[in-house]
Amino acid sequence: MKKTKDELISIAAQEGLSTEGAKANLVSRILGEEDELELEPEQEPAPIPPPPNIPPPPSLPPPPRIPSIPTSPKIPSIRDNNVLTSASKSQVNYWPWDQQEEWPDRKVALTVKSAMEAARAKNTAQATILIDEVGPHLGERTKLIYPIGALLQRIGRSQSVDKMLAMAEKMHPNDSNVRLAKSKLRS
Repeated sequence: MKKTKDELISIAAQEGLSTEGAKANLVSRILGEEDELELEPEQEPAPIPPPPNIPPPPSLPPPPRIPSIPTSPKIPSIRDNNVLTSASKSQVNYWPWDQQEEWPDRKVALTVKSAMEAARAKNTAQATILIDEVGPHLGERTKLIYPIGALLQRIGRSQSVDKMLAMAEKMHPNDSNVRLAKSKLRS
């Protein structure tokens, strides 16, 4: 007589056996044959082959090559630059400013005149701005040593006047403009 699965579960429960599994497992437990049966180990399912129309995925490219960092170039110091030192030695200057491009006589005269008028009006700030503007563009004009020296004294730069007169006398010992400036400014 064949029993249903429910009937087999009920019999297994009465005998204290596990009620899990398929009908054949329940019958084996009830009959006591479960230990005698050698269960075959479950096998992993075979991998599913890809469909024939889809190409395999592309392989990844190799990682990019990272270039090495170049060393920084050696920048020579100013002392190493022979061109600069020889140029500065040949361009000796008696003015308190480093000389740049020389301005035309008219422009220099007008700026110096404006600076002198500002100093006479006791506008020291304006006089200082104007003299520092024209100063780097005076060039080799020894005739301006006296007016520039007088202006520098008025704005409180007496030490600059002393250095300027000493350098001008050294560079131009026979220049009448230098002798006149020295006698009027340092008498």
